[in-house]
Amino acid sequence: MELLGKIFTVNRVIQILLAFLFLVNVAEGLFGPILSVFIVQTIPGATLATAGFSIAIYSIVKSLIQVPLAFAIDRKEGERDDYLVMMTGAMLGIAYSLGYAYVDSVMGLYLLSAIGGAGGAFLMAAYYSLFARHADKGAEGFEWSLFSVGGLTVSSALGAAGGGMLAEAIGFRNLFSVSAALLLCATILLLFLSPYLKNASTTSGEPQPAP
Repeated sequence: MELLGKIFTVNRVIQILLAFLFLVNVAEGLFGPILSVFIVQTIPGATLATAGFSIAIYSIVKSLIQVPLAFAIDRKEGERDDYLVMMTGAMLGIAYSLGYAYVDSVMGLYLLSAIGGAGGAFLMAAYYSLFARHADKGAEGFEWSLFSVGGLTVSSALGAAGGGMLAEAIGFRNLFSVSAALLLCATILLLFLSPYLKNASTTSGEPQPAP
């Protein structure tokens, strides 16, 4: 009971960030394990090698963007830039998921993978920054564990389990629309972060009114 109660004492910023990441990973988990099957079965000329290249493109683009971007936003005082970067990443993520409902060529798939990689880079570069700044002092290990278990592991498992069943029930392309809708809900959650962001001149951790 003490552990359960501690979960509800986590500060509001961390609660929002955890709920956001949970929804994001459920949404992406819906199609992650079956993406290769979709690519081979529905995109003309696509092979398993095509699926592998698309994943590689996603990873390469994400890697090339995320570290320099994180370095840049760390150098700027305040959290408004982090917030805008994270919102940009969230919206690119919506486009990435929804794009699979319409992609019909190998080149289109590769372009979509690059968009997804850029979205992941923008999202996580800012997410880690905000989470690290707002983690409650003395409870960092607990809150990062909530991030790992709830935001990544459990959410991905739920998405993977549901994705296969949904794909069979409604088809691949409708599945991507469901994923995009969940990502939109997650992005709306980010709007509730705005009052808690620190401005450039703010040094305390108290909520700050949006300008």
